[in-house]
Amino acid sequence: MTSRYRNITKPPDPAPTLTVPGPRPVVWAPQARTLEVVLPREAGVTPDDHVPTGTRAERRPLRLVGMDLPGWWSADDDLAPGTDYAFSVDGGRPLPDPRSPRQPHGLLGWSRSFDPGFAWTDGDWAGPSPQGAVLEIDVATFTPEGTLDAAAARFDELVDLGVAVVELHTIGSVAGVVCPHLYTVCEEFGGPRALQRLVDAAHARGLGVSLGVAYHRAAPGATFLQSFAPYLSPQRTRLRPTLTAHLTGSPPPPVPDETPPPTDRPSGRRINLDRAGSREVHDWITSSARRWFDDFHVDALRIARVQDLADASPVHVLVEVARTADAATTTHQRPVRLVGECDTQDPRLLVPAEQGGRGLSQVWVHEVEDALHELLRGSHASDPAWFGTLSRLLTVPDADRIMIGLAPAACTAGRPEGAEGTTGGAEDVDDARALAAALVLASAFVPRLVLPVSDRLHSWWSTLLALRRTVPDDTPRLVHRGPSGVVLVQRGKLVTAVNIGSQPRTTLLPASRRAWHVAAQWPPPEGHTAGGLPSGSSVRVGARSAVVLTSG
Repeated sequence: MTSRYRNITKPPDPAPTLTVPGPRPVVWAPQARTLEVVLPREAGVTPDDHVPTGTRAERRPLRLVGMDLPGWWSADDDLAPGTDYAFSVDGGRPLPDPRSPRQPHGLLGWSRSFDPGFAWTDGDWAGPSPQGAVLEIDVATFTPEGTLDAAAARFDELVDLGVAVVELHTIGSVAGVVCPHLYTVCEEFGGPRALQRLVDAAHARGLGVSLGVAYHRAAPGATFLQSFAPYLSPQRTRLRPTLTAHLTGSPPPPVPDETPPPTDRPSGRRINLDRAGSREVHDWITSSARRWFDDFHVDALRIARVQDLADASPVHVLVEVARTADAATTTHQRPVRLVGECDTQDPRLLVPAEQGGRGLSQVWVHEVEDALHELLRGSHASDPAWFGTLSRLLTVPDADRIMIGLAPAACTAGRPEGAEGTTGGAEDVDDARALAAALVLASAFVPRLVLPVSDRLHSWWSTLLALRRTVPDDTPRLVHRGPSGVVLVQRGKLVTAVNIGSQPRTTLLPASRRAWHVAAQWPPPEGHTAGGLPSGSSVRVGARSAVVLTSG
């Protein structure tokens, strides 16, 4: 017998929606029997480093939200902006909110509610150039004041340098400390409102803003999260494939089953991305990213050590964050990017998620960066394989989506004093960085800058960045072999000649319908040496020097 109700399907009830963090205290604690929100009755009763267990606090019970959101608890009332609060699990010690919007009293102190409403003026902002230079800033040391407002006051200087994106490093709730609070801005820097002011000011000057985040260190950095839910997993991180085969032709080293946990993880455990309860840990991360994109209008996130985000779940957490960035791109009608920082290249990082990859916009691969700076040491000038290796590096696939630092310490590390092309002093450090800058800015790589540097290196960067902007980003690069230790990179009307050797060399220039003119050279000349050179003529490049020519 056929039931008369057979073709009737009751639509599911809409799942409740939670704004987290929002005005109402809400928390995920699937293992808890009771939850309370704790409110201080007196101002100033909290020590700087923890929430007290004394009686001078009001406790209000939370209720389970319902079956559609298992493990979620909610208060009955909203909190006014600026209200301090904490959570108590099963009557235990008050703990900060895992999604705390503000953390003014330290790592384990009271959380504070925050209204993200802001009078934005960046409605016409279309986003920075995808290949523009990125400047990494440590807010604590970038200015004497060590605040976001003071950093914003230097933006005109950064525009003059040629910076396209300002990347803020370590903006978490406790400066210099591994922080599990993914939603907060260090109060010493000015707090979340100061970040909104900085982003708005940056966009007004044509600068993008990126945030450096360290998801791999968040949960292991503070075990109090485990009092709420399974944020930690005992599993460890596997190593990833490298670019060794592409650069040298040799096979990559074998991948061991496990690597020892890094010493900066106090718990010895990693964040739980693929075990029981990991679905909400994924959401803890993606909601944080969404908050930066929507409430703070940031243009990109740079995720540290993506190789440590070991995740065997059906959808990798990086894919979910990438989809969050894609959704923000649609919402805000401007590019929102996701950058992955890693020691070694994983070919999947830049592959779209639909094709089995991670869907990142760009990567910062230390292996590629270190390989370039290693090849620029003077000891390689007479190596017959040097040009081929460097040429392959400069033409690596997706180079326009790979970041390279222009001033890392690695550019001179390990070079003994007195080695070929060195003097062992500050000038030698500048030379190494200047040659690296010349090649990076002639290539399709995305340059990363770190200040401070010497005045002459600062001027060199500014000149190269200005020249780079005269040629469209999609202009093909041609790499030419010069005499021993010399390489030429041609990009449209620009040619960059770099000599890593200890002897001056003369090299032929590519054929051109117009005469070549010297546009810049390193070391900076004492007098004016720019002049026209006949098409197809040669140019003399000094030892440990670079010359940039234009035919425009």
